[in-house]
Amino acid sequence: MNRRIILDDSRKRRLAAPVGKVGKMLLEQMGTTRVKWNGWFIAGSHGGFTGRRGYGLLLAVALMGLVPAVAAGQARAARPAAIKPAETRPAAASKAKEPNSMIPELRQAILRLTPLHKPLEKPQSGDWLAQHKEPGQTFAEYLGCRPITPRGRRSVLYVQALGPLTATQRKIVDLTREYLACYFGVTCRQGADLPDALVPASARRTHPAWGDKQILSTYVLDKVLKPRLPPDAAASIALTASDLWPGEGWNFVFGQASLQDRVGVWSLCRFGDPNVSDQAFRLCLRRTLQTASHETGHMFSILHCTAWQCNMCGSNSLPESDRRPTWLCPQCTAKVCWAAGYDPGRRFRNLADFCRKAGLSDEVEFYRKSLETLPPAWPSRFAGRGEDWCCPVKQFPDSSFFLHCS
Repeated sequence: MNRRIILDDSRKRRLAAPVGKVGKMLLEQMGTTRVKWNGWFIAGSHGGFTGRRGYGLLLAVALMGLVPAVAAGQARAARPAAIKPAETRPAAASKAKEPNSMIPELRQAILRLTPLHKPLEKPQSGDWLAQHKEPGQTFAEYLGCRPITPRGRRSVLYVQALGPLTATQRKIVDLTREYLACYFGVTCRQGADLPDALVPASARRTHPAWGDKQILSTYVLDKVLKPRLPPDAAASIALTASDLWPGEGWNFVFGQASLQDRVGVWSLCRFGDPNVSDQAFRLCLRRTLQTASHETGHMFSILHCTAWQCNMCGSNSLPESDRRPTWLCPQCTAKVCWAAGYDPGRRFRNLADFCRKAGLSDEVEFYRKSLETLPPAWPSRFAGRGEDWCCPVKQFPDSSFFLHCS
């Protein structure tokens, strides 16, 4: 495994603290055969099938690197009306608090929520943790790594369609956008549709064995999404019906993300046909919501969970992913709430309301129980997330925390 990192002297000084403490742990999670700092990116795999290595189905491969301080020269994308969490405070009541003031209540929430969660079982043969030894990440460790958060100027999630979609697939994209707003407590906007013609013939192929038509995910990231990234974007996500592959030696990927440029693309192709039945629609929707929220969590510096049955667990295959819940464990819940200034009770209410409308009965029951576990009069030190909300935080150093996504 190549873990070579090359830095000049000035960046060594600036990166010493965050990379020295966190970088080694993150790189150990990558399972990568290549670490490259040309243009500040790292390529890593989640153990999918390659020409050299095979661990079953690939859930994702990620490109990562430096988060630039200024998104210079980027054209601002069209902005339809934003979808906010179902319950946001008015501007007069949403005065921001310092992030550290939220920590005591979040630690209380962890203790109260823990009895509702199941420990992660011993990995089966072929599972992610059977092939990748990971340390996990507690809430305290998350706070200590100075994580990337959707605060300040970059606070909006953009979700958009890439290429033609059926009416049913477009409904899934729209629901995913609404779900991410509830899940992370951020403003989530619909980006302008991206035509299929933006991907040239040179970035397409027919799979040599299966005959499936595929598009090159790295081209979508670098040439389609990156030039259109709005300056206020915490991340921009494209969902497509086309199958994806990341380059030579790979069969396919479910999705790929770049932390450096805060863009990602995910495919609906392998999540089942949502038009077959209501049950098939809910399964395709659940898989899409699970993948989108997992990958977005990585963009906010959340590592794989190794202690609980949690949406942030790594997966080596679609069957393994289907065994995982869409909800977060208590530790990862605290990370999301701290990152966005999101009250846990409000988050559970918003998610329960969404899942009730979407017909996800298991999720509705879980969020109902979670809400009942919290105190009736939760002491409010949370900002309540809205588009007008901005929390002053320390400026991050000229670095990013390198994550891979499953």
